[in-house]
Amino acid sequence: MYGVDVKMNIKITAFSGLFLFLVIFILPKEAASKVYIDLAAPAAKKLPIAIQDFKYLGDAASAKDPVAVKVQGELLDSIRSDIRFSNLFSIIEREAFLEDPAASGITEGEIDFRNWRSIGADTLIKGGFLIEKDKLTVEIRFFDAITEKQVVGKRYVGSINNPRRVMHFFADELYQELTGKKGIFATRIMFVSDKEGNKEVYISDYDGKNALKITRNRSINLSPQWSPDGKKILYVSYKKGWPSLYMLDLTNGKDTVVSAKPGINIGGRFSPDGGRVALTMSGEKSPELYLLDLNTGEYKKLTDNRGIDVSPSWSPDSTKLAFVSDTAGNPHIFVLDLTTGDIKRLTFNGKYNSSPAWSPDGKQIAFARSDSGKFNIWVMQADGSSMSQLTFENSDRNPSWSPDGRHIIFSSTARGASSLYIMRSDGTGHMKINTGIGNEKSPVWSPYQQ
Repeated sequence: MYGVDVKMNIKITAFSGLFLFLVIFILPKEAASKVYIDLAAPAAKKLPIAIQDFKYLGDAASAKDPVAVKVQGELLDSIRSDIRFSNLFSIIEREAFLEDPAASGITEGEIDFRNWRSIGADTLIKGGFLIEKDKLTVEIRFFDAITEKQVVGKRYVGSINNPRRVMHFFADELYQELTGKKGIFATRIMFVSDKEGNKEVYISDYDGKNALKITRNRSINLSPQWSPDGKKILYVSYKKGWPSLYMLDLTNGKDTVVSAKPGINIGGRFSPDGGRVALTMSGEKSPELYLLDLNTGEYKKLTDNRGIDVSPSWSPDSTKLAFVSDTAGNPHIFVLDLTTGDIKRLTFNGKYNSSPAWSPDGKQIAFARSDSGKFNIWVMQADGSSMSQLTFENSDRNPSWSPDGRHIIFSSTARGASSLYIMRSDGTGHMKINTGIGNEKSPVWSPYQQ
């Protein structure tokens, strides 16, 4: 192995394989920090990149072991997928490579960069891995093939059970090094599927891989939402016989009742500080919005009308709630100022406006709109101005923002059964998410992982 400058430990208690134990080392000879890519630049040229197969760092016989072959494939597939999703690079296919990964080195001094420049590669990723029982060690480096310098180098030590997760962490590091912005590759998505008969909640990596069922109560489970630190979720379940709100701790599996008053307890959303929950409960006249203080257990009624008020969404600064109400006749989106109590109507068009989702910077609200019983995703400024339609399939609902605000995930029935799709926040770059589960609905993107 190679020398080490800095070590950082990440320790998270495991619950059903959701979290990964990692030790991350920064490898030596790392270039000075530099922002290579300006995300605000229009039509920026993509960097040509070569990603070589990962080299086994042990003996030649072990490299042919089926487990090693599987891990090697997952490492390569994951980093290629992340690099492609970043939209920063143009990947050069392996058929053009001049080097044999098994025979070539992975450090700066062992690489003949002329071989890579000759096939048009401005940048290069090389890596190696070693398996020792259940421990996986991965070394991965990103090089500038023009200057022949290493830009990012990491060594990860963790469990063999989740090689893809390791690559997501590296992709985050690389993205931040090149753009100055945090990456979202280690984030997760949560969704509901009834593919196995009951509506259960699942969690997967952002790209749909490593999907895991986290509710198994064989009831109806709906509307999952993340806590601000990504370690807990709220969800609605009928396991008591009526819709009640539950909180599941992902670090230890503890499942507790948050609100189970007679009637409905739905649409729970953590406040940005995690101390309160906005939800809809049965009121004296009709379903109303309430705030629940998680420390005191006290409820505060927010709306009082004869309409149905649902789907609260917090502004990032905790001062406002966007929500859906039919007090104007058809369902429309309103904003409640929690300081003054004032309510402002934002939408005036469309027969049905639903599922508002505030962008992480607080400047926009995404939502679904129907004019004829079929929904598309729209976005507007937080004051209701500058509305723009993002999808046109007449089958898209439940938008949720990535934590960096650059992408939106949503569900769609455009191809039959409900599936999940990701697009950039301007409506371009649609990508289907293959979870391997099927019939996925109600997606929600996690915050940055701690």
